[in-house]
Amino acid sequence: MLIFDQLKKNDPQLRLLALMIFAGLALLLAGLWWVQVVRSRDYQAHLETQTFRSVRVPAVRGKILDRHGEVLAENRPHYNLSLYLEELSPAFRREYRQLRPVNIQTNALPFWKTWFGVSNVKTQFVKLSRAESEVLEWQARYRAVSNVSRQLSAILQEPLTLDTNRFKRHYESRRALPYPVLTDLTPAQIARFEEHYPGIIAVDLEVQSTRTYPHGTTAAHVLGYVRSDNDSVEGEDAFYSYRLPDYRGVVGIEGALDAELRGRAGAKSVVVNSLGYRQNEEVWAAAEPGRNVVLTIDRRLQQATERALRNAGFQVQGAALVMDVQSGDILAMVSSPATDPNYFVAGFPPAEYARWTNEVVRMQRNRATQEHYHPGSIFKTIVGLACLEQGLNPLEKMVVQPNPARRDRGIIYVGRDHQAFVDTVTPGEYDFIRAIAKSSNAYFITNGLRFGVEKIVELGQRLHLGERIGIPTRQETPGLFPTLRKVNTHWRPGDTANLCIGQGAIDVTPLQMAVLTAALANGGKVLWPRLVSRIESANPASFAAAREFEAGRVRNHLGVSARNLQILKDAMLADTEDPEGTAYAAFRPFQRGSQTRLMRVCGKTGTAQKKDQHGKLTDHITWFISFAPYESPRYAVVVMVESGGSGGGTCAPVAREIYSAIQQLEALADKPLALQR
Repeated sequence: MLIFDQLKKNDPQLRLLALMIFAGLALLLAGLWWVQVVRSRDYQAHLETQTFRSVRVPAVRGKILDRHGEVLAENRPHYNLSLYLEELSPAFRREYRQLRPVNIQTNALPFWKTWFGVSNVKTQFVKLSRAESEVLEWQARYRAVSNVSRQLSAILQEPLTLDTNRFKRHYESRRALPYPVLTDLTPAQIARFEEHYPGIIAVDLEVQSTRTYPHGTTAAHVLGYVRSDNDSVEGEDAFYSYRLPDYRGVVGIEGALDAELRGRAGAKSVVVNSLGYRQNEEVWAAAEPGRNVVLTIDRRLQQATERALRNAGFQVQGAALVMDVQSGDILAMVSSPATDPNYFVAGFPPAEYARWTNEVVRMQRNRATQEHYHPGSIFKTIVGLACLEQGLNPLEKMVVQPNPARRDRGIIYVGRDHQAFVDTVTPGEYDFIRAIAKSSNAYFITNGLRFGVEKIVELGQRLHLGERIGIPTRQETPGLFPTLRKVNTHWRPGDTANLCIGQGAIDVTPLQMAVLTAALANGGKVLWPRLVSRIESANPASFAAAREFEAGRVRNHLGVSARNLQILKDAMLADTEDPEGTAYAAFRPFQRGSQTRLMRVCGKTGTAQKKDQHGKLTDHITWFISFAPYESPRYAVVVMVESGGSGGGTCAPVAREIYSAIQQLEALADKPLALQR
């Protein structure tokens, strides 16, 4: 009332001020009415056409390290030049207007319009059908993106090609995400772009994480490989609109420990308008990086073992392992041939992919754990130990009879049907040590039948032959081994004879033979092999506790006397140091060369035959199991080569090179490899 009272006074200035205030209020009310009433439908439609898109953001994958912390698998920055399509919308419209056909009409004009310079030409857009309009729109988009590509090509000083189909798929299904026009830029390309970047608002340099294996084929089967896979994993939201590039481990450490390595994906929401373009985004949950996996593998010894196996022959197919006999740590695990795991990320060369898929080469199989073979004569170590436990006198001599078909070789006849088993040794007298050193079939068949097969089977069961070890690679077979029930029913003397020479109803993996060899070396402890040492945070500053895997876990005991183990140990030493030993030729340089007495090796050679898919015996499987040093064993080395000549001629030289590498690596640090961390 005070205001109106004042207005009644004859004050022109006050009345002008009041008029201005009322005019402002009227303008505000008019604007409010326009927004709330007139434009309400437009704003509602705009809100309805805005939608949210959830995007899965992958975590950085953890590294795989060797026992010394050297990287075996890591992530490399992968630089892409990407287009933000929403920023190209004006260019799309501009190109569309230029491409759209028009009608040109010429009209007669009055003289005065002509006199004023008015044109008599009139243009009008041709009316298009929906299908015609869509075709034109795609041409406009392609021209706009091609123009940007040409600018980038000039900057990078190299040609760029635009894949029409790939661009169309991205536009239709992933429009809110950047479109990578050039991937995996080199440092030179990055430098040119950053130096000459003209300010193209639609282009940006983006970084993605790419899995890489810096040592190529080193430990390829152990590491395994990854494949592109953007699906959700257990515990994640499965309903994402978009998924950024990610990897999933398939086999090997990458596959078995994929959950630890891949971490936990993050998520963000993207607001998309009615045209499918991004307007803004908000991160819901940050990605949690994967954890690092530290292996027991020694990268230096792994590479030395791979070189030694390759030296066994051109494109050798085989396996080799080095194991710490006290802790069970696998220091090297090799399967040959192997392919570069980088190919699964970057793509296979045609010739290499043909080898990878070749069923004869079987490159996909980890021969150290995933293939099983007859052990042949290396199993005579268990047969001999079982017979010693049953009372065999190691000094007692047995005569090997000559083979009538070849007088310089032995033979033995088994069972009522006199089944013949030929021997590779010369006829004559053999005690335990000479029988191991020369690998007599007749000696171990005779004593296996004499003392019974049950003790042999018991020892095999304590070694858990025919069972999986559970190594974390998703690449393991249990093999084959008879049970006591089986040998007590429907079992013939010929079956026992075959088992005594590592043939017949027995199949093993090289890893199982490494466990067997370690048990002979460490006093009878059957260890769980350890391939993973620990799993730890990828952040050095993290206080999260590492997950440790215990070393030296005992799975079982052989349950044999130390005396009998020593007798077998001396016999295996004779195989490498006695001139009659089957591995003597390979290890003679150790005894007479410049490195004499550094390491004395106990070994046993073996040769077996494998069967093809039709059950027919084919190529030879050659073996050499060993441990060293003789005085205080630390290492078990097992070598297996398919289609080899003999265990002594093919596998023992490989083992000799491996022991030589072990000696050199020990000398560098002046301590055993197991203590080098």
